[in-house]
Amino acid sequence: MRRTCGLVVAVARKDSLLFFADRRAALLCFAVPILLATAFGLIFDRPSERIGSAAPLRLAVVDEDGSPASRRLIEDIESGGRAECRVVTRSESDALIESRRFGVALILPHGFGDGTGRRVEVVHHPLSAMEGQWAEGVFTEAAVRRKVRDLLEPMGVEVSRVERPFAVERRSTGDGQRFHSYSHSFAGMTLQYLLFWGMESGLLLLRERRGGVWRRLRSSPIPLWALLAGRGLATAGIALMQVALTFGFGYVAFGVEVTGSPVGFAMLAVAVSVLAAATGLLVAAVGGTEARARSVCILVILTVSMLGGLWLPAFLLPGWVQELSRALPTTWAMRGLDGLTWQGYSLAMAWPSVLAVAGFAGLFLAVAVGRFTWSESRRERGWAS
Repeated sequence: MRRTCGLVVAVARKDSLLFFADRRAALLCFAVPILLATAFGLIFDRPSERIGSAAPLRLAVVDEDGSPASRRLIEDIESGGRAECRVVTRSESDALIESRRFGVALILPHGFGDGTGRRVEVVHHPLSAMEGQWAEGVFTEAAVRRKVRDLLEPMGVEVSRVERPFAVERRSTGDGQRFHSYSHSFAGMTLQYLLFWGMESGLLLLRERRGGVWRRLRSSPIPLWALLAGRGLATAGIALMQVALTFGFGYVAFGVEVTGSPVGFAMLAVAVSVLAAATGLLVAAVGGTEARARSVCILVILTVSMLGGLWLPAFLLPGWVQELSRALPTTWAMRGLDGLTWQGYSLAMAWPSVLAVAGFAGLFLAVAVGRFTWSESRRERGWAS
């Protein structure tokens, strides 16, 4: 047994040395996820003063009426703090919306002040329908409050401020942690490139099987399971290094921290590294030709990355996609990494993700080993004949 374990370590060491022999390729393997994670983090990052609250709506206002009533309404909209108004002409508003500098415009018609102009227009860009609904709500609230003031003040009732007859308290179900774009992007890009690394490892093994290297290895006194374990150990070890380096860079450069259980994070890091190794063995076992396997793997990896929330936060995806993605390992891995980095998951909360990723890895390994055993027995019978 000790001799067999030594063979496994020797195979893993051989594969690791071959990986680091091409220094440029090894550097790219670690640098690409860092660069992509940085880019995604910059795209989704928001200034600190806006974290936890929505940025005000940028609203172009066309005041065709020009009456004191319309001007008071514009002031009411701005004083509510939910919109930043810019008074422009109709032609200017069309240009601003077409260029996407503003997503929506509010047009107050002639006669708005005296009640003869009752058709208020909300014009929005085709890609800004949600902002259009937002603008309609902001306008309606300001108009109703102004109407209440105009009705009560002539009756001698002083109305300095009209408020809703109830209080609204907005709170999060979490412990106060807010979305951290860099934590999410570093987790997502790390997971995606672990899968790509597993794919490349599997394609290399597939290439060896098609050539004479695998035949020479199989003719040596090394059991099949030791060869597969050695390759998997090397792949998982390099994947674990990628996790450590990527998150280490994120911590130093962008403050990506493990706010949850460090033990849970370490366990999940090992689980996703084993998942990468299992993915590589599965690719080598069922891939067929190298060119066909590469094309299919790229499509599958990009699909499970998108559906699993590795590119965009899961809450931005449609509901049916979120339900469907529960059957994917990337969803559970991403949920666990998000929870352990910026959501403060405890070890007990991280267990479902760790077990789910480990379960998928075990399933992939079982299929790969079974397929390898079957194909090698057929090949040995062919050699014997």
